[in-house]
Amino acid sequence: MATALVAALLAGAGTAWATSPEHPATPTPQEQLLPPVPASAPVAPSTDGAKRAPRVAVRAVEAPQLPTSIVIARIKARMPILPVGVASDGQMALPPDPADIGWYRYGSRPGDSAGATVLAAHVDSKEYGIGPMARLGELQAGDVITVLSARTARRYVVTATRQLEKSTLDLASLFARTGPPRLHLITCGGEFDAQERHYEQNVVVLAVPVRGSGGG
Repeated sequence: MATALVAALLAGAGTAWATSPEHPATPTPQEQLLPPVPASAPVAPSTDGAKRAPRVAVRAVEAPQLPTSIVIARIKARMPILPVGVASDGQMALPPDPADIGWYRYGSRPGDSAGATVLAAHVDSKEYGIGPMARLGELQAGDVITVLSARTARRYVVTATRQLEKSTLDLASLFARTGPPRLHLITCGGEFDAQERHYEQNVVVLAVPVRGSGGG
């Protein structure tokens, strides 16, 4: 699992994540988004004189759709979601404009049966100014977050909002690909260290799917 993703949140550059060998700059085949399972699987003919095994029908499994936008009612935010991966410097590449939010595409999608869907955005930018995630810390338990795709709206309910020192982040849990499905929103927060050129803390919102919300 992702055990060494380190948040590096910069005032002028926003949010970036360093990666360990478990998250290389070139994704492993296991990290690629898998295609749907074929509708049926061919059966090799028998070579021992026995009766040929019957064909076994396999139901096609459609992967959940890619997320396209997020709506957070409490802070009156609606942000486009852009798939992001790993930049050439080994860090998670996020949209430069804090009005956009990045989805870590090598993790879980909204609608997957397991793992954390991670969305992160810059809190501000010297070029673009302050973004909607500057108010992320206002979210409270029970608030609803809606993640939209082309044909699906999935709702999540906030379970906790935390402001944490970077050194105390449980990164293995935040980026886990196992366990129950959940949503993690991340940005920077706390005081800005002018000498180091980064914020000292992270704001992390944890949310779980609303039962019966969304489709395939």
